[in-house]
Formats: sequence, C-alpha cells, structure tokens
Amino acid sequence: MSNMLHLLPVEAYTSQHWFHREMRDIFSKTWRYAGFMEDVSKPGQYITVQAGLNNIFIVMGRDRRLRAFHNICRHRGTQLIRAVGKTQKALTCPYHDWTYDLEGNLISVPEEQEEFGQIDESCLGLKPAKVDIWKSMIFVHPDPNAPSIADWFGPVEPHIGPHVPEELIEYGELKSSYEIKANWKAVVEN
Repeated sequence: MSNMLHLLPVEAYTSQHWFHREMRDIFSKTWRYAGFMEDVSKPGQYITVQAGLNNIFIVMGRDRRLRAFHNICRHRGTQLIRAVGKTQKALTCPYHDWTYDLEGNLISVPEEQEEFGQIDESCLGLKPAKVDIWKSMIFVHPDPNAPSIADWFGPVEPHIGPHVPEELIEYGELKSSYEIKANWKAVVEN
C-alpha cells in the first residue's frame, strides 16, 4: 500500500480568486475564536474580530448579556468600532453619527426629519451575528441562526485530554502580533 500525497495546485497559495472563495465559502460560514470571557466582562466592553469577509463585534450590554453584531452602520456601511474598547451606553458611527444602543437598536439619527423624513428606526438596528462561549472562550458566527458552539465542538470534547482550556492564563505582556505576507495555508502548514 503506497502513501498518497495530496498536493494542492500552486493557485491555492497564490490566487486572489482562490483566497476570496476560501474567505467566502469557508471562513465566512463557521465559528471564529474572538477572545476570552475576561476580554468582554463589563457592560460596554467590546472586541472586534474578522470572521472571513465579516467584521463582527461582541459587546456586553448593560444587562450583562453578550451580543454580536456585524460591524457596519446601516446608513452607509461604515465600520462602527475598531479593535478593543469600552463605551458607556451607545455606539456612534464616525461617518454620519447614527447611534445604536448596546442591544443593537438604532436610537438616534441626526437631522432625521430634514434628511430622511420619518424613518422607522426599529427596522434599522444592527445586523446580528451569533456569539457563544465554549470553555471560557468567546466565539462568533456571522449567521445569527448558526447551531451552538457546543454542537460544533461536540465531537472534539472527548479528545481534549488533560487540557482544561478554561484555566488557561493569557499573559498580555507576552502577546505579540505581526503581519506575515503569505497565504494563510503557507503559515499553517509550516
């Protein structure tokens, strides 16, 4: 019996079209790790994460519930927030100052009457995504109706062995981030 070696074509590592398809058909349709529970542990705290082609943010509401939304204003599609931070009670778009509460509802449109007439703000809330917690880690899914993270991880659970992910400690001072100018597969495979 000979070993079969599965080789991807060169285009899998170099083609922008191939990469876009992976982002659209794989990474935009699955769960994505976003951070630890302590990263979003107080009302108003938020983090953002790229999930394939979707930029998503997770925010803790005043009711201490985690919610996830697509990070785009419903007016002109501007990115609402960046990176990590804390807001008091609302998220304001930097482009035209449309303002949303921590539950994703549109609560203020400057010069609403002059610009738009009467609009139904209840229809223009932020587009929801799904947020879930597994072993003290926060995950997001672009689809608000995705199956739970527990269902997704279910088959993996028996194979974790002695590792206790919820007891992991993140050392901020040892954290480093850098950009590698290479296709993601070249990095993962090496």
